[in-house]
Amino acid sequence: MFGFIGDMYDNVARGLGLSNADAVEAGQASIDQLMEQANAISQQNRGLYGNYLDEMKGIYGQGAGKYATAVDNLVKAIGEAPQDFSYTGDVNDFYDKFANQRQQAAMNAMQNSGAANGNRWSSDFMNSMANKQAALSTEAWQQAYDTMMRDRSQQLQEWQAGQSNRQNYISNLGTVAGLYGNDRNQLADAYGNFYGNLASQNNADLQTQADLTMGRTNLGMQKDNGFGAILNFAGNVIGGLGK
Repeated sequence: MFGFIGDMYDNVARGLGLSNADAVEAGQASIDQLMEQANAISQQNRGLYGNYLDEMKGIYGQGAGKYATAVDNLVKAIGEAPQDFSYTGDVNDFYDKFANQRQQAAMNAMQNSGAANGNRWSSDFMNSMANKQAALSTEAWQQAYDTMMRDRSQQLQEWQAGQSNRQNYISNLGTVAGLYGNDRNQLADAYGNFYGNLASQNNADLQTQADLTMGRTNLGMQKDNGFGAILNFAGNVIGGLGK
């Protein structure tokens, strides 16, 4: 019954130009439209945030995924300590096996020459024999020593080259790990930006909804207040008619 009377009073008030209902409803409709637009913009922004994260995954995701393996390889390579250079060669290893035969042949030739000249047992001849044998032994030993040193020098160069290659390998592993680490950091920053943007968007949405809801509520209260004043006016009019 009250609803019917309320509608009647409202229609009367509209007709008399005493009601703000039309303006309030128009304002509420505008607020509803703003709410729809705000929701649409919010969804659009969220889509942009998602697209941004997908792009960052495409750029940095693959490298970031390899970071742990790259670091593990680097740690293993560094952990393999280089061995000090060690040479196990010996002069005897390079001593010409035919040197003794050549020395013996030389001694035999000198003895035969001394016997032919009749001075085989002279002190000068014996000294000459001893000196010759010493010279031949020294020459053979020197040749063996020189050969050993050349072999040692070659092995040292090969060891140094291996160490240089190892250092280059470790350096390259470090460079790769650094590149993948940068990708990992970039992707982490992208995730931080993504969730930060979402949080900001949620706060903005909440504030917008609160502001627009409050505005709509205030307009409704203005309508209700206006309607209450109209009821009082109508009551007075009806009461006056009854006198």
